[in-house]
Amino acid sequence: MANYAVGDIQGCFEEFKEGLELIKFKSSKDFLWITGDLINRGPDSFKVLEYVFKIKDSVHIVLGNHDLHYLNCFFNNRSLSDEDTFQSQMFHKKSSKMARFLLQQPFVFSKKILTKRKAIQVAMVHAGIPRNMSLKKAETFSKLCELKLINDPKKNLKKIFEDKKNFHSVDSFSGLVNFFTRVRVVNKNGLPNFSFKGRKKNIPSNLVAWFKKENKIMNDVDLLVFGHWAALQGKTDISNIIALDTGCCWGKELTFLRLEDQKKFVIKSKQK
Repeated sequence: MANYAVGDIQGCFEEFKEGLELIKFKSSKDFLWITGDLINRGPDSFKVLEYVFKIKDSVHIVLGNHDLHYLNCFFNNRSLSDEDTFQSQMFHKKSSKMARFLLQQPFVFSKKILTKRKAIQVAMVHAGIPRNMSLKKAETFSKLCELKLINDPKKNLKKIFEDKKNFHSVDSFSGLVNFFTRVRVVNKNGLPNFSFKGRKKNIPSNLVAWFKKENKIMNDVDLLVFGHWAALQGKTDISNIIALDTGCCWGKELTFLRLEDQKKFVIKSKQK
């Protein structure tokens, strides 16, 4: 049995399937961790969702910003932009079932896994976790946010995207969800700046990457994996905080990580 984490798939089904074959993934005994953004940008969003749903008992997922965008479009009948590529799943006969499936996924997930030497605690988020938040607190808030979405998806999805007043407050529902799913950099007070999307070396002097060894969650976990920030090219320079979005939908790579020994498996993108 092994646990494999994969970075943002974003509708790149062919690369996803090729990666599963490369790691010899067996849903009967292995677990697949998906760092969010299963869909959008790539050509086969529905195929990705349908396959993941089929093996859902062997999959751990956290929601990403593109997943939330799709859910907002679906539940609030929002029109799609020219860049969106999930048109087919908006009107598919299985669309409601797939949307409900995504809606029930957390923003933060963790569990203990066994390596050859010991048991380790591994956590996963799509974008990031506030620096003063313990694992227990992050998972509790994740659950509360998840329940709000399930109980009233229309109202609360709208709030995530339109509650501009609270976007930068990690004490609000919309601010916290946006931190979990969109953050890359923070200011000196740990509050997010959502406008920067570049490389780590180009971060403005008044901002820093959200991840640090000193972040409170790192007292509770042995390994933290996340996606979202393709411009990092998989590098954080911190051995136990691993970035897995390597830009498959932008023509680069899809990266899988075996959590037991942190071995990477890389699939070249077929996108142009």
